Amino acid sequence: MAQLHVEVTSPSMPGSTQFIRFCKAVEQFYYVLTIAWEPDSAKAAAAWRAWLANGLHPAVRLAPPVDAAKRIRVDSRPGVGGFELTAAGPNREALARLQKLLQAIDAAHKAIAESADDAARAASLIATEAVVRELVQPLKDCAARGLIPPAAVDSFMAMIGRGVAAIGAREITGLAVSLT
Repeated sequence: MAQLHVEVTSPSMPGSTQFIRFCKAVEQFYYVLTIAWEPDSAKAAAAWRAWLANGLHPAVRLAPPVDAAKRIRVDSRPGVGGFELTAAGPNREALARLQKLLQAIDAAHKAIAESADDAARAASLIATEAVVRELVQPLKDCAARGLIPPAAVDSFMAMIGRGVAAIGAREITGLAVSLT
């Protein structure tokens, strides 16, 4: 089983809402990467629709219905000066893509001016090449192929926006991401 380990550096432990949003973003980004590349269109469409029906809010505990070989388990541990998160599952390829995505978001986050407000930070991060390539464009492609209802794309885009805002929050000073 592959494990993606994320060490989040922050001057202090983020508030509970920020912490939950960060952890959920990692999980949700993984599932976007997984479902968007599902070769069986019927399975992908069913997964997108079921995920949407369950809800995309960070408080929703149900993962999208994907094969057991594509599921992950996310564990987190708060600490002094940040927190740690581990995503474990058998789909090493998707975890490797998630690793690169998180590293790209971290690099873009560090390049944003400190004076940028939260909305500007999120808009900047969602427009990065990696986020567009790995999350935004696959969603649009799935919608174009009829796998996602066109009206649902905005809901998934809002989910991505919440996720990049959480990962790129001002309080977070860096990520160390490794895959074993």
